[in-house]
Amino acid sequence: MNQFRKVRSLVRKLFLGFVGLFIFTMTFSQNPDTIKNHLYNPNNYPSQDTTPVIDSREQFIRDSIAAREKFIQDSIAVRLKFIQDSIARRQRMHDSVVFLKKELPKLLEASLKTISDQIVAFVRDIPVIGDSMLGNFTYGLLPFSLEQPFTPWKPNVSLTGKSIKFKSDKTTQKVISMQVPFMTCSFGYGNNLIIINEQSAVLNNRWGNYYKMPIDSVFYDKSGRVAKIKRYVNFYQASATYQKGAFLFTHLSEVKQFEYNTSNQISKFQVVSFCDRWKAADPKKVCNIANYTITKQGNNYLVNRQNDPRNNFSDGNFTSEFDENHTLKSLAFTNASKTEEWTTFVELNEAGDVSRYIYKVKGVVNKTLLVNYYLNDPKAPFKVETITCIFEDDNISYWQQNNMTGKVRERSRVTGEWGPWK
Repeated sequence: MNQFRKVRSLVRKLFLGFVGLFIFTMTFSQNPDTIKNHLYNPNNYPSQDTTPVIDSREQFIRDSIAAREKFIQDSIAVRLKFIQDSIARRQRMHDSVVFLKKELPKLLEASLKTISDQIVAFVRDIPVIGDSMLGNFTYGLLPFSLEQPFTPWKPNVSLTGKSIKFKSDKTTQKVISMQVPFMTCSFGYGNNLIIINEQSAVLNNRWGNYYKMPIDSVFYDKSGRVAKIKRYVNFYQASATYQKGAFLFTHLSEVKQFEYNTSNQISKFQVVSFCDRWKAADPKKVCNIANYTITKQGNNYLVNRQNDPRNNFSDGNFTSEFDENHTLKSLAFTNASKTEEWTTFVELNEAGDVSRYIYKVKGVVNKTLLVNYYLNDPKAPFKVETITCIFEDDNISYWQQNNMTGKVRERSRVTGEWGPWK
């Protein structure tokens, strides 16, 4: 009985299944579009509904990329132009420095030998710092006295800064003017000749007002060394407001002549000084001739000075003792009559500048000059201070004078202590 029920239930399920399958089949076969219309098919949707949105976005992206590419290209072009201009500017600066390095030593030496009566022993090449800046101009002197700070026997002249100026002629490739600490002038050129036009000045004396224009002629020998210098002065009338007036006359004020030994070192130096003239009718007279013979022995120099007419007090021998770096250790002088004999010793500070001069006269130290520097002290009233110390027979200084302030102080002979400056 139970088995019969199970069979009947199974037959019923099979029958219902076949009926459902039949109905499903008939439905799809009769209305195929009905089902299709209710199923999602992306191909049935109109393409124009979404295409404009996608194209607009793609166009925005394309435009954005193009704008960025253009910005990058423009930035690269601007940067490249800046770099090219910087390189060109750097090259012009380098070329200018190389040009000045070549031309300036000759002009600076000529200017020095023109305005200074000291003996120029040598002129150093001008170094180049980096590739666009001139280093200092260094030269050696043979001094006749010592009282200046720093290193007066080996000055260092700065060739950079706002006050330093050079002007060149691009056509002639020559320096035509310069402004340096020791001289402002312009230049003219000839065959083995340089003309130096110094700054004008106005003189006012008992003979009248004069407008003075110094002109120097520097002559060179076949080896390119300074052989002779003639210093002229053109005098003009000067108005009450110091303006240049009518030309008056030309005065030859000085003639210098130079000779050199086989080692290309200066061996003779002569200075011929003419007497002042204030009128064209004034006679042209030589007032003094100074002749120097220079002998170099190792690092030291012996200079014999003879004046014409002779002067037994100032004629004599100077001996300069240097080290291998041309740092002066001492300067000694003995005159022709043996009435003057002195030696000045030099002491240096850590910076290599003079800290003290010691003056010995006939074997006795009678004076020293102390040199104090305040270069890095903005509150200091002066950058360099000198103090004169006078020594007595017991080799002790009891008196000092500050040469900057004029104040003096004395040492107690009992306690040895210095009193206040007053």
